[in-house]
Amino acid sequence: MNYDNMLLFVKEHLTEAGAIKPIKINQCFRDRYEHTVRVFKWMERIIDDFPECNKEIAFTSAIFHDVGYCNGQENHAENGVQCFLEYCKGKVFSKKFIDAVCENIANHSNKELLYNEETSQELILLLEADLLDEEGVLGIAWDLLAAGVENVKSYAAGLEALQKHSSHILDQNYMVTPKAKEYWERKKKLVCDFIKEYESDLFLEKEEETQYEFKEIF
Repeated sequence: MNYDNMLLFVKEHLTEAGAIKPIKINQCFRDRYEHTVRVFKWMERIIDDFPECNKEIAFTSAIFHDVGYCNGQENHAENGVQCFLEYCKGKVFSKKFIDAVCENIANHSNKELLYNEETSQELILLLEADLLDEEGVLGIAWDLLAAGVENVKSYAAGLEALQKHSSHILDQNYMVTPKAKEYWERKKKLVCDFIKEYESDLFLEKEEETQYEFKEIF
């Protein structure tokens, strides 16, 4: 399987469509192709927890999951299926392989499928890899860069933005596979520690130290 060729196809299509960067000004620092590469690499990190999965389906799904943005902001998952089918023309892929990748692309934004017993291992891995990117250190960077773009004018306002957008990672663990759960917990701890240090450096400590309850939903 030529993953380099697939990545090049995705990069060229996003670039030609002017879709590498999100249209939201407060996300101008993001890059969809770089996100795709990182999701692929997250897949490499966690895939061994499902040794019986079809790795070619999993990795191909990771590469094409966001290519649909080349056809606009709306329905990017459905558009991504069409882009993948375009790539498949002239390739010797089995119908089973194509159908499975299309199914994963179409459903990669439906995070509730993580908890469905009928969800394929390949889709679970894609959902996890997609969620793991831009959390932890990159999540902090996202929140603070976005705050800067929005012309936040104080350290305290930056802290408020970080606290607001960090609740989803601090309150739960979405992951299913053991490695993904471990990575998520590491990210949660990092964010929690960063916020505590931020509060401390601004001398905003409360009488009782802020406690974040780490709870898993599985």
